[in-house]
Amino acid sequence: MLHQRIDPVLLLVWAQAARHGNLHAAAESLFMTQPAVSHRLKNLQEIVGEPLYQRNRHGITPTAMGMALLRIAEQIENALEDARHLCQDTEKMLRGSLSILASHSNAETLLPQAIARFQQQYPGVSLRLIATNSRAARAMRDQADLVFVEDDLASPAQSEWVQETLRETTIVLLAPENPHWLQMAQKPLPLQELGSTALVWREEGSGIREHALQALKDAGIYPEIRYELSGLAAIRDAVRCGLGVSFVSALNDSGGQRPGLITLNTEPQIRHRLSVLYRKEASHSSRAFLELLRQPSV
Repeated sequence: MLHQRIDPVLLLVWAQAARHGNLHAAAESLFMTQPAVSHRLKNLQEIVGEPLYQRNRHGITPTAMGMALLRIAEQIENALEDARHLCQDTEKMLRGSLSILASHSNAETLLPQAIARFQQQYPGVSLRLIATNSRAARAMRDQADLVFVEDDLASPAQSEWVQETLRETTIVLLAPENPHWLQMAQKPLPLQELGSTALVWREEGSGIREHALQALKDAGIYPEIRYELSGLAAIRDAVRCGLGVSFVSALNDSGGQRPGLITLNTEPQIRHRLSVLYRKEASHSSRAFLELLRQPSV
C-alpha cells in the first residue's frame, strides 16, 4: 500500500496530534485549524493504509502504526533541530536536548560528574536523565538518545544501535561494620560461604543482581530472595540495620566512606561492565556527551 512518498510535514503534524492526544490542541500548537489538521492526518493515513489513531472520550489514542510513525516523526524533529542549531553560526554553543536512560549503578557512579561537566560546557543543552534498572533501560532505548546499561550484549548486525563498554570493574559484598564481617574482610570471601547468609537484593532487572545471582549459581548456591529493594540508599539502610548483606558495584562504595558499612572482595571476583548504547547516527549532543565520558578524568 505504501507506494507514495510521504511528505515529512504530514509526519510532523501527526507528531503534535499524537503527543497532545487531541486534534484541537494539536491545531492550536501548529497555528492551524482543526479541519486542516484532520485533512493532513487523513492523507497520511491513506498513504500508510492503516489507522493512525482511535478516538476516545478525551481525544485520540495512537495505534501501533501511529506510535511507530511518531518515533519516525520525532527523529525528523530532532534532525530539524540539529540543522537549525548548525545554522546558528552567530552562537558558537551547542544547543538542543539530550535524553538519557541509565541503570541505577550508572546513574549513581558514572554519570553525575559527567553530567555536571557537560552542563558547564554546554549550558544551552537541555538534559534529561531517568534512572531505572538495566533491563528496563535497554527495553525502553527507543525513548532516549543515550542508554547506559550493565552488560555487554552484542547488538544485532542490522541494529541502529552501537554498544560501547565504558568501565570494567567488579561487584563487591556490602556488609555491616561488625566484628564478624571485619574479620571476614581480611581476605577475599569465597562465595560458597554465603550459602546460609541473608541477602538483600536489588530489584528484578538490576544488572548487579543478575551478575551476582549468576556468580552464586556458578558456585552451587541458589539463594532465597526475601528482600528486594530499589536504589542504593535503600540497600545501604537495610544492610546497616542488619537485614543481611548485599552486592554493590565497587564504584559505589568503599567502606570508610559509609559509616556502619564495609565492603568485601569475593572469590572468585564478579565482573561488572558499565556500557552505553547510542545510535549510529547520533545527535551532536550525544556525541559531545560521549566524548566527555571517554576522557580519563571522568
